[in-house]
Amino acid sequence: MDDNPAGQPAPKPKASDNPDKPRSNRHGRRLQRIREEIERNRTDGPAIPTWVLALILVLIIAAVAALVVFS
Repeated sequence: MDDNPAGQPAPKPKASDNPDKPRSNRHGRRLQRIREEIERNRTDGPAIPTWVLALILVLIIAAVAALVVFS
């Protein structure tokens, strides 16, 4: 079916329809900063590997459990 029965040209996309282009208002600038931070977080790896953090957590839990059991 024809979406435009009157033969009118399709509406042109507005600049505000592009999610990659920030809007000039405060909300648009805030969204752009959030997008940039997310992109930085995706490209930069964590400073400490996850397995090291997991090992430290296990050691802390084991130390607390040892204190409870042996005291």
